[in-house]
Amino acid sequence: MATLTIPFPDFQNGQPIIAAQHNANNAQIVNFNNGLSAGLNFDTGAIGTASIASQAITTALIADANVTSIKLAASLTLTTPNIGVATGTSLGLSGNLTVLGSAAVTGNVVYHVDTTTSVTNYTLVLADDGKVVEMSGGGTLTVPTNAVVAFPIGTQITVLQTGASQVTVAGAGVTINGTPGLKLRTQWSSATLLKRATDTWVLMGDLSA
Repeated sequence: MATLTIPFPDFQNGQPIIAAQHNANNAQIVNFNNGLSAGLNFDTGAIGTASIASQAITTALIADANVTSIKLAASLTLTTPNIGVATGTSLGLSGNLTVLGSAAVTGNVVYHVDTTTSVTNYTLVLADDGKVVEMSGGGTLTVPTNAVVAFPIGTQITVLQTGASQVTVAGAGVTINGTPGLKLRTQWSSATLLKRATDTWVLMGDLSA
């Protein structure tokens, strides 16, 4: 909390107060209030529990002790924040996690891949990004153009042939490179589609001509 010290605390009841005392007192109050807007005149100490209203804080000056508990809105947008080194035992995300630059990931990274199943011919959709597409009845897996489905460059999709009928991978207006061909070799063969450019993919895996 802020402390305001009013000058001349020895005013006496029934005694006259001269103009100079009034002026000094008022000047002290004005200076104090002006200082508040600049973040001055606050006592040193911790903010034990801080509840911040819905308005934005453009400049926040907090005393040199710890903020032990702080309540923020349910949805918080940070613009170029500097939050130091963050540590934790778990992180829950809804959506995608993007690692920028050439960051290295160390330790045991555990993730689970979703699966799309198809009995026969199938055309990829955006939701297949990062998934395994299981083809149980053979047929053709079609890769659409970027104009139809805008997969990001670097997209990887694994194709798995779970049945006896051979699966063929084909492009509808896109280039797919692979060797020796663009067919999965046999039952339980798999291959990965990698998007290399706007309408250029490569198929890598257990393939046949």
